[in-house]
Amino acid sequence: MRTKLCYAEAEHRSGGGMTVQTVNQNIRYLVIELFWAAIATAGYSFAAAFVIRLGGSNIMVGLLTSAAAVVNMLTTVPFAALMERTSHRKPWIIGSLIAFRMLHIGLVFVPWLPAYQAEAIVIILLVANLPVALFNAGWLPMFAEIIPVHRRAKLFSARNVTSGATMMVATYACGWLLDRGTFPSNYQWLFLGAFVMSMLSTWYVNKMDIPPVAISDTAANTRVSWAQMRSLFAGSRGYTAITINTVIFNLAPWAAIALQPIYFVRELGASDAWLGIWFAITNGGAIIGNLFWPKLMERYGFQRIMTIAAILSSAYFFAIGIFPNLTIILVLSVLIGIINPGIDVSHFNILLQVCAPERRAMAMGVFVTIMNAGLFVASIAVAPMIDWLSAGVVVIILGVIRLLGALLFVFNPVLRNDG
Repeated sequence: MRTKLCYAEAEHRSGGGMTVQTVNQNIRYLVIELFWAAIATAGYSFAAAFVIRLGGSNIMVGLLTSAAAVVNMLTTVPFAALMERTSHRKPWIIGSLIAFRMLHIGLVFVPWLPAYQAEAIVIILLVANLPVALFNAGWLPMFAEIIPVHRRAKLFSARNVTSGATMMVATYACGWLLDRGTFPSNYQWLFLGAFVMSMLSTWYVNKMDIPPVAISDTAANTRVSWAQMRSLFAGSRGYTAITINTVIFNLAPWAAIALQPIYFVRELGASDAWLGIWFAITNGGAIIGNLFWPKLMERYGFQRIMTIAAILSSAYFFAIGIFPNLTIILVLSVLIGIINPGIDVSHFNILLQVCAPERRAMAMGVFVTIMNAGLFVASIAVAPMIDWLSAGVVVIILGVIRLLGALLFVFNPVLRNDG
C-alpha cells in the first residue's frame, strides 16, 4: 500500500515540472534510443570472444572488465560532484555519450596492428570508460528529474522489453554472421555496424527535453571529500543498506562477466553462433520477465519482489556449474533472463527512493564508485581462481556468494515498510 501512496505523493514533485506531453515525448525517445543502442550492444557483446580468438589470455579477458572498473571507481565521484554543481546537464550528457561511442570505432582497426592486439582492445575500452563515467553521472539522476515516480516501473520495463527483444534478434544475427564470415574481417564489420547503430541512439537522446535542475547551496559548494561521502551513509539507513547488500549480491554476476566467455568458449567449446543464441534467448527470457514483474511490484512493493527474484537468481550459477552442457545452459539462460528484470527494475526504483533529491547525483556517484570497486575485485580474481581450481568449481562458488547476497535483502531490508 505504501508504494501506491508514494506514487500519488510524487506526482506533483517529479518530472522536473514538465508538461505531460513533454514527459510522454521523453519516454518515447528513451524507448526508441534504446532500440538502436541495443543493436550496438549486441555487436559489442562479442568483444570478449574477439579477445580470446586473437589469442588473448584469461587475464586479458578479466582486464576488459577490471580495468574499466578502475577508471569508473576513480572518476565517478568527481564527475558526480561536477553534476551537482551543474544546472544545465544535457550538454555534458550528450558530449560524453558521443565521445564514448566514437572511441569504440578503434576496435575496427585492431586486427591491422602487428602485435599486442588483445592489449589494444583493453586499452580502447579502458579509455572509453572515462566519458561513460561522466555520462552516467548525469544520466542516472536524470530519470528521477524527468520521469514521475509512478511511471518509472513501466518505463523501465518498456526499455527492458525493447532491449531484450532487439538484442534477442540482434545477438543471434551477429553470432550467425560471425560464424559465416572470415576472421578477423567478420568482427571488423560487426563493430563498424555497431558504431553506426550507437550514433543513431545518440541522435534520439539529443532530441530529449532535459531541463535545467535547481542547484542548492549545499550542492553548489560540494567538494569531493571523505567527510561528504560518509555523510551520505550517516543520513540514510536505507542508502547504507542497499549499498552493502548490492555490492555483495553482485560479486557473482560481476565475476561472471569475465568467467562466462572463458567457461563457455575456452572450456566448453562454444562457437560464435552458440554465443549468439545464448545472448538471444537470455534476452528473450527478459522480455517475458518484464511483462509480469511490474504488475507484481505494484501489488507487493519493490523490496519484496527484489528479494524473491534475488534468491531465485542464485540457482542459475549452481545449475550451470553442475551441468556443464551447452544445450542445458541454453535452457537455464531462458530462466535467468526471466528472473533478472525482477531484480533490475525493483532495485533501481528502490535506489532512487533512498537517495535524497538534493544529493541524488552525489549519492548515485558514490554508489556507482563502490560498485565499481566490487566489480574490479570480482573480475580481476576470476583468472587466478580458474587456474587454481577450475571454471566449473568457480561457478559453484559464485552461486554460494549470490545466495548469501540475496539473503542480505531479507535480514538487512532497505525499505522497512515497503509492500
